[in-house]
Amino acid sequence: MSGRVRRGRSTRSYSVAGAVFAVGALSACWRSAPLPDTGVRPRVLTSSAVTLLGRGPQNELEAALELAHDYRASLLRASDFTDIGQDRCNDGWLRAFPRDSTDAMREATAELVDKLEKLIQVYAVDAPLDTPEGHELLRTVVLWEMGRERPRWDVWSGKPGREAIAAGLTEHVSDAASGRCVVTTRGDTAAYVVPVVTGLALPSVRGQAPNLVFGERGLSALRARYWPSRALEDSSAIMAYTRVSATILWKEYAAVTVHRPIEHRDGTALSTSNGGGTYIFHRVGNTWLLLVIARSWG
Repeated sequence: MSGRVRRGRSTRSYSVAGAVFAVGALSACWRSAPLPDTGVRPRVLTSSAVTLLGRGPQNELEAALELAHDYRASLLRASDFTDIGQDRCNDGWLRAFPRDSTDAMREATAELVDKLEKLIQVYAVDAPLDTPEGHELLRTVVLWEMGRERPRWDVWSGKPGREAIAAGLTEHVSDAASGRCVVTTRGDTAAYVVPVVTGLALPSVRGQAPNLVFGERGLSALRARYWPSRALEDSSAIMAYTRVSATILWKEYAAVTVHRPIEHRDGTALSTSNGGGTYIFHRVGNTWLLLVIARSWG
């Protein structure tokens, strides 16, 4: 089985002994399963913490953040890294869980990620995205999607960082003429739709600014610019773009979902797409580090 995150139907993306495996979609309630012996036992998220949705007393908020730290510690203790590069152009590293040698242990790791994602969702109610931290998170994700800059994996303090794998439609290959490693893009991914924020800017490349639009209004304007240049009788014409469709920010944790849809002229999506994924990040200082790829699809 290949070490690269596979794109296909919706999957839970983790790694066992250097290989990626998929776990079925999350059910409506968390299932009980034994956790791998990671040295840290995450506590169960109580019904009280879920019910209060972050509006409880300050000591509960502190307990929720401590719980998030526990989940992160368990993931770091249980994981290792797999180099999936195929040539001298570094294709990045994938977080692997080599101890997950049985279905029960794999399911336990999947549930651990689900619980952390749920915790972020519960306590991120009304958390503002239009902040310096929110802008930096969006920049991190969009530049990763563009193939310009990859995030680094979250690691224990003092441990060497590692660059993440390439996102979705980009990869680094060796250019025969120049001998350099260059970014290639498969498909039309030049347009990026992000949540509505104020003053978000990305650096230009060779004098060209990224095609960045904001929210539904920006997406409508993107379609209005794109389709007039395509002949009405061309039934095969499509529009592809990358959309940061959900961004949930809480304290130093965040969950981000990226879709790469392909549309018909009328705005309806094709039955296939360029994939997507949900990523959990942890902020250290001013930098968002990738903690885990929660799921991927294609």
